[in-house]
Amino acid sequence: MSIDSARALAAKVLTDEVLEKQIRDAKTEAEFDDVVAKWGYSCSVAEFMAAFKEAQAKQPISDEELDHAAGGITLVGIDYPFVMTPIVP
Repeated sequence: MSIDSARALAAKVLTDEVLEKQIRDAKTEAEFDDVVAKWGYSCSVAEFMAAFKEAQAKQPISDEELDHAAGGITLVGIDYPFVMTPIVP
């Protein structure tokens, strides 16, 4: 079992939907081991999960995720820059 293999597998899972589905469909550790071996990797479930979390954290976020995180909105038909005047009671 190798953490290097787990890291390589995690990177592959992030780009290969077929492998991702096969790993998600594994119901037992033995099924996970079979899938991993079939793809030429050797790691435990715990090693894979740690490596996968690490790999996910390194992934850049998409523009859509960035917009949601920043509270971004799209305003159509408004010319920039525009000035918002505060409402004073």
